[in-house]
Amino acid sequence: VSEGSMLEYLLKRSHSIGEYDLKVWASQIACGMQYLEEKSFVHRDLAARNILLATKHQAKISDFGLSRAVCGEGQYYKATQGGRWPIKWYAPEAYNYGTFTSASDVWSFGVTLWEMFTYGRQPYGDRKGAEVIELVEKGERLEKPAACPNDVYEIMESCWSYTPRDRPTFSQLVDRFSSDNNYMNVRELIPHMDIS
Repeated sequence: VSEGSMLEYLLKRSHSIGEYDLKVWASQIACGMQYLEEKSFVHRDLAARNILLATKHQAKISDFGLSRAVCGEGQYYKATQGGRWPIKWYAPEAYNYGTFTSASDVWSFGVTLWEMFTYGRQPYGDRKGAEVIELVEKGERLEKPAACPNDVYEIMESCWSYTPRDRPTFSQLVDRFSSDNNYMNVRELIPHMDIS
């Protein structure tokens, strides 16, 4: 992949990345995650470090090492083994019960958006996982990035609803980005995206 990791790109080339670029990437990530959702998979590790840029205008989801097929009523995966989990990107039901769904991936998408609009900052700074859990359980969320439009921060906040059913689906997120009148070109890109 010619441009490499989105995280590295954000850190090294922030001066050449505009709001439009970030929204294009966000819509492409949402579209790719919608595809996974439709195929009954959860990613479980959606983060800027796991997005690759094929070109400056084409983002692709990568690192499916933690992804799992979900089946049965409720469409969820229950983790039964411990290990090192990226808590800063995990929804409450994931770190509390080891339950992963498309809704927990939506929470991670919100954190990934935050990484994008901060040009690669570490979510929650140097805080440890236990501290992050305590903050989230108290109702605190990541602050609005300085360069982030209000409408995008509203999307982030909706992704961080404590109750999974209150979060948008990836289909709703794709619709939201494709109906953004300020970014007509994003609407044109979404139906034609190659997610292979």
